[in-house]
Amino acid sequence: MRAYALLIIPFIFCTSNVIAQEHFLLPDNPAKCHLMKEGKFIKEGEPAKKWNIVIKKDAQREYTNNGKDYIKYKVEFIDNCTYKTTVTGKSDGKNPIRIGDVITNKIVETDHQFIKISSQYFNKIEEIILEKVE
Repeated sequence: MRAYALLIIPFIFCTSNVIAQEHFLLPDNPAKCHLMKEGKFIKEGEPAKKWNIVIKKDAQREYTNNGKDYIKYKVEFIDNCTYKTTVTGKSDGKNPIRIGDVITNKIVETDHQFIKISSQYFNKIEEIILEKVE
């Protein structure tokens, strides 16, 4: 029984990586970075109630906890596919992000409504896939 459990864990991990990569088999060339300038986005694989962001003009709001908690950002595009977000407000005191923190985001590639972003916050780099839903 333990042998089966050990086989299932790597299978689940590999399957989630394949699902995440299936959107970028034929990426847009060049990337459609303008998609991030305005709209509503969800993180791939998560419901909109759990996490979403809304970008309007030069402002971004990240909503969590069924929309009860938020983080407000000022958005500044450095070039067509790179932008900085600066935290200007937040509702959740438990979140470690602080007002004034800056996150640098680079749009790596797009595939229709899916956008792969590399975010650098302090010395950590995280890659996420967003889906534009509005």
